[in-house]
This record gives sequence, C-alpha cells and structure tokens, in this order.
Amino acid sequence: MKNFYRLFVLIPALLLATLAPAQTCENTPNSGADFKAFDTATGTEVSSLCVGREIRFVDNSGRQLDPSLVRYATGAAITCNGSDFSTNALYTPSAADATRGFVVITQNTQQAAGAAGIIFSKRLEVKASPAPAFSLTSCSANAVQITITDQVYAANLYTVQIGSSVFNNVDRSQPRTFSVPPGTTTVTVTGRHAGNTLCSNSGMQSFTPATGPSSAPVLKQLEVRDKEVVFQFGNIQPTFQYEIQIAELGAPGGYRTLPGFVVGNGDVVTSLPNAPLPACYRIRPVSACGTGLITGSNGSNLVCTIDLGTISLVSTSSNGINKLNWTTFDSAVSFFQIRRTSQGIPESIIATVPGNSPFEYLDATGSCGTIYTYQVTAVLTTPRGFVSSASNKSSVTTAAGTAPQPPRLVAGFTLSNKVELFATNAVGQPLANELTFLRASPSPAELGVVNAPTISDTPDNLSVTNPPIYLARRRDACGSISADSNPASPVVLAVDPQPEGARFTWSPLGGPDAAIPVQYQLVRLALNGSTIDIIPVSGLSYVDTQPPTNESTVRYRIEATGGGLATASYSNLVNVTRQPRLAMPTAFSPNGDGLNDVLEVKGRFLTTFIFTVIDRNGQEVFRGTDRTQTWDGRINGREPMPGAYAWRFEALTEEGKLFVQHGAITIVR
Repeated sequence: MKNFYRLFVLIPALLLATLAPAQTCENTPNSGADFKAFDTATGTEVSSLCVGREIRFVDNSGRQLDPSLVRYATGAAITCNGSDFSTNALYTPSAADATRGFVVITQNTQQAAGAAGIIFSKRLEVKASPAPAFSLTSCSANAVQITITDQVYAANLYTVQIGSSVFNNVDRSQPRTFSVPPGTTTVTVTGRHAGNTLCSNSGMQSFTPATGPSSAPVLKQLEVRDKEVVFQFGNIQPTFQYEIQIAELGAPGGYRTLPGFVVGNGDVVTSLPNAPLPACYRIRPVSACGTGLITGSNGSNLVCTIDLGTISLVSTSSNGINKLNWTTFDSAVSFFQIRRTSQGIPESIIATVPGNSPFEYLDATGSCGTIYTYQVTAVLTTPRGFVSSASNKSSVTTAAGTAPQPPRLVAGFTLSNKVELFATNAVGQPLANELTFLRASPSPAELGVVNAPTISDTPDNLSVTNPPIYLARRRDACGSISADSNPASPVVLAVDPQPEGARFTWSPLGGPDAAIPVQYQLVRLALNGSTIDIIPVSGLSYVDTQPPTNESTVRYRIEATGGGLATASYSNLVNVTRQPRLAMPTAFSPNGDGLNDVLEVKGRFLTTFIFTVIDRNGQEVFRGTDRTQTWDGRINGREPMPGAYAWRFEALTEEGKLFVQHGAITIVR
C-alpha cells in the first residue's frame, strides 16, 4: 500500500517480550505484518481519519495472534520505544493531528509470549470537520439563494436541506437558488470530505421569508422629449429595487432590461436619454437575488410611446393677464395640461383644457411684476395607458392691470393689552406683500408700511363709547393700490367694581363682515394667564356677582367670534381686585377654659403676611407669618399678663401691593 511505512527488522525476543526501551527499528521486508482501521460507530473501514471520530485498529496479518500481545502507538513518527505502546486498540484523532495533516500508527505484534515481535506502521491522513461556511439570501416568499463559501470539504460534496427537501452533491462554485417549502425558516448545509464521507459536519442558518411589495408599481406617465423619454412612476417602495424593461416595436426578442435601477418612494421621475422610439415600457420589482418578480401583481402596467407632433408655445401679458398660445400638428390629443412655476414656487398644473382648438389659455391669477414660466403638455389616452409630449418653456412678466383686492382686516388685543391687526385676502390667507396700516380714530395716524400681515398699536384712553377704528390697504408689485379694507375695531372692555362682584360693559366688535352676527363670552383668568372659566353672555354688558372665592385678583376679557372672523378676537384685559379683610378681636382670655384662649389671624385673601404684637414698652412679644401660628399670651414662657397690647398686620396682595392694618388687643382673666 502507498501509505505504508517500510517494514522493520525483528526485535530480539527477550526485549520485545518485556517492551524494553532499548528496542531498535529496522527495515524488515516481507514481514507479513498489517492492520486495518475501522470507524467505531459504523464499523466502516477507513483509509483517512476524522477529528473527533473514534476508530478501532484490527490486525490484518492473517496470523493467529493473541490480541493481548498486539499493541498500538500513535504520534507524528514511528514509535520504537516499547513503553509507549498500549494494548488499547481505540483512538480518537485530535485537532493537532488535523493541523499536522496526518498521524502515524505503529503496530507491535508478538506470536507468543516471549517470542520475537514485529513493529509495523502506517501513516494515515487526518481531516478536520468544522461546520461549513455559507451565506443565505431570502429572494422571495418561496425561494432562497445560498452561496457556499466554505473551502474545507470536497467542492461538490455538499448537501443542502430546506425543510423536508434535500439537495445532494451541491457545488460551491457559484450561488444557487432553491425553492422553499411553505412554513420553512431554516437552511442546513452539510459538508463531506472526498474518500471518507464520514468526515462531515453541518451548519444551520435561520431566515425570514422575503415578501414582495405591498402594491404593484404604476407607470403613471411617459413623456417623449425629442430623443429622451421621461418616466413618472408611482407606488415605488423604498425597501425594494425596480428595473425598467423595454420592448422595441419591430425588434425581435421581446423585453430586455435596461441597465440601472429606479429607487425611491412614492412618485419617482427618471429619464432615459437616446431612447429607442417607438417602444413599450414597463417596470417590475427585483428580488434581493436579482430575479425579476413580474408574475402576479408585482409588475406595472404597460405603456407605449406614440408620435406626438412638436408643440410650440409663446406667452404675452397685458392688463394683469398672461396669454398663452401654442400650435401642434397632432389631431389626436385628448387634453392639454398647463404647467406654471415662478421663483420659489414649485411647478404645478394650473389648468387642463380640451385637446381641440383654439390652442390658447388666459391666466389671470398672476401677481403683477412676477416672472412666470409656462409649459404645455399634450396628453393622449390609450387603452394601454396615457402618453404625453411637452412643449418648450416660455417665460413672461405679468404686466400692470387692475388694482389688487382690498385686504380683510381683523383687530384684537394681546395679553399685554396691545392692539394687533391681521390682514388676509378674500379667502383668509395671510397677506405678505406691501401693506399700509392706519388708525382712523381716535387720533388718526399711519401705523406703518410692512411686508407682513400683522402690526400692533397701543392706543391711549381706551373707551367703550369711542373704540379705536383701523384700516389697511395693499400695494402690488406694479404699484397699484387697493381700496381701503373694512373698518376693524377691537372689543374694548370696561369694569365698574362693586362691593361683591363687578359690572362689565364693552364695545361691539368691528369685523370684516358686518352682516354676520357676533357672539361674545366673558373669560375669567388668573394672574398667571391661565383660564379660570368662560361665561357665555348676551348684549354688551354683564354683572359678575359670583367671582372666584379663592382669587383676590381676577383678570377679565371678552372673546368675540363670528363677524367673518377665522379665529376668535379678544378684548383688552381688566383686573378686579378685592382687598384683604382682617377680622381681629379686641380682647381674649388665655385662662385655659377653652374659650378665646389664643389670639389668631382670621380674614379673607390673607396669604403672605407678617403679624406682630408689641407690649407697652415697645417690645415685640409675638410674630406670626402663617394662619396656623397663634399667641396664647405667654411671654418667654411666663403666665399671660393682663393688659393692653398693640398689633400690626402687613400683607402683600396678589398684585404685589402692600396692605397694612393695626390695632390693640387686651388680655383679660
């Protein structure tokens, strides 16, 4: 056999019998010695060994040997030292053997005790069996792509198991796509060595079956611009890739995929320069394995080009109106789309007109002095979809025309009691071009010229009977000035404090639409601006007889709605303050009878205060800052001394004003 080592000389019988370490290995041809290796688990004879797989050595010399006299040794070389032999004929190769690539098995046999023995050896290959390396990609709900990157096992002896499906003799030379049984989420790859298929191991990976897009893509528009085709796609989902396919009319071979992918989300626009014309196009999602998913609902609709005639567009402007004229040589146009853009404004479709003549459009929505760029697109609807052809782009500056519409003006007060004016157009959109704000009465004045919809004013001497009135006018880019706006008046609120409560009166709101009724509500607020409650009221007055009992100062304002307002308008704020009330007795009797034994602070709206008691010598004998602190008449722990004492009370109201009271108290027995 090729892997046999040469035979060695017989060892003297006495030394062999005692396995003395002085034994010598020499060449002994035709000795007849031999042994075989068998896999312990399967009983299969093997010519190469596997790491971790136990083998058994069996004599194959044909001699009738006593098994107890047959011994074996393993290592990197022939074993000559008798003490290194073992009667154990079992051996499990180690990783060190695989690193070296082989193991030498030396057989030491004797015919009978004390007789001369034979040393015989074989060099057997040892192979490692790690789990094979591979990558896995889920292509779709029923397919996976597996690439075996392992280099340990035989190139074509891999087995792939997916669920109950087993694929044998798989080659690692290239990726391979496998079908996936329903409900399967794991793949197992097993590698085997050539010459000893018992040397094998398996690796397993889990995967989540891939799903296709939730909805099919849509080829929304195909536009031919000279030699360029511009596509607009819809339902494009960002987690998928898509490919464009083309079928040239009159060319054999059906569809072919164009290089590059369309990716994005929502509507996607892309162009194809030097496109073959005429042709039909479609789009389809591509799986992660590079396989198109055109079946079912995954593919888009099909759209083909047609030969639309060239469209020529010119534009002019006068009296605030931009006029578009175009020509076309195609009589089959379904309709025309008018697109417009200007500086800072995205292009949009402003109108759709029939496909028959006259080929013109009047745009009266432009702002004077603004440059607009127009484009006309001819659209033809077909059973397979629609196609379009766009004109050249033409720009024009809107020329002076009629004066702009007057603004709609709303007036109201802020929480800081400033009048705020707000100007909008006829549909309630804020105006940002040149606006002039004026106070018409009282004390007429120009408040300012601004490029913003708001301005504020602080009028003097607010009066319910003579509220301020405001006007606004606008000027367009061509210098035309509008008429005055509606007169706008904020609600002016006045208060007449009463012993218990207050009486309120207010002026009516002057809103943008006098024909629409106005509703009013009285809003009560705390000093921090938070709303306490809202009281619906009618007319222009109201008496509040039940103000909040836990607030010494309450702020009031009127909320007005209706009158053409888009949001509520508020009046100025007025405060109603009720002074603290202190209730102090003139005497008390700290004699322990349970009646009037202590002096305590009582009253209403008493929060932050200092209460002191002074004796006849001017010495402070008691100080309290909380209503729970009381005086039992004792001074430095001594029994109360009858007589008169002076007291002083200082407190801060919620508005921060000082409130002071003083008096006398008498201690009686």
